[in-house]
Amino acid sequence: MRFTDDYLQTRYVNIKSDKVFNDFKMMVIGDIHMSSMVSLSKIKTIKEKIVKEKPDYIFYVGDLIDRIEELDNDSSLKLRDLLEFSTLYSKTFVILGNHDFIYRVSKNTSYKIVSFINSIKNVHLLNNDVYFDDKIYLMGYTQTQKYYCTKNYDYDDFYNDFIKNEKLYKNVNKSLFTIALIHSPEFSSNDKCLSLFDDYNLIISGHMHDGCVPFGIGKFKWGIINPKKNLFPKNVRGIRKLKNNYILITGGITKIQKCAPKILHPLNHLCPMQLDVINVSNGDKFKIDY
Repeated sequence: MRFTDDYLQTRYVNIKSDKVFNDFKMMVIGDIHMSSMVSLSKIKTIKEKIVKEKPDYIFYVGDLIDRIEELDNDSSLKLRDLLEFSTLYSKTFVILGNHDFIYRVSKNTSYKIVSFINSIKNVHLLNNDVYFDDKIYLMGYTQTQKYYCTKNYDYDDFYNDFIKNEKLYKNVNKSLFTIALIHSPEFSSNDKCLSLFDDYNLIISGHMHDGCVPFGIGKFKWGIINPKKNLFPKNVRGIRKLKNNYILITGGITKIQKCAPKILHPLNHLCPMQLDVINVSNGDKFKIDY
């Protein structure tokens, strides 16, 4: 197997649930960090995967752009093209990551990404919102600036902000397969925060860039480094069982983004693009294999 800049590593996940009567397929794409470093050939590779898999749902789980300023250059055209392409094959959903709305240096916030995404026909932005049909019940939560920008992730801020958004956790239709899309998975290590998600079967996140593990090898949960620059962090990749559900952390398209120090950029040659394809079918009880 050769690992090149345009190689796309795919994790296939199989889920069985007694809530499912008609099989469906989901594709999870995280951390594109769209910039001049994301070539047209990379985007072509992602498109080819969409065409091949033809998922029923595509979830873009945050950090679509590398910096807010990317919306003012050609990167916005590349992102629009990819999202529009997705809608030709699948129901397409987007949540926001920290790079989408927080300025990297000043830590100020801007939500110009919201109007950009809303201008694309048939792309559903779940910015503290829910969606449901006859197969899934889906919610997307946008974590706050304070959650991301403290020295350590602010779990109290996560909890206090989340409970303000009652539609995200009240009246969840538990007869459907329930999914929560949240960019950063760190909150899941806090029992108080995790208790908010008891009604969701599967939590899907990104943000961790697969722990920057070279070549994406192994099924271990720890990584080399995380976004807070901690070395050998735990639980930054893969799938793990929580108290009442599971969390999947997708590896992401770009591991070392443009706004990172240039000296680190060559490490991208060691880290392939990654995404997840999840097949969901009927089963007597919830079971997940990958």
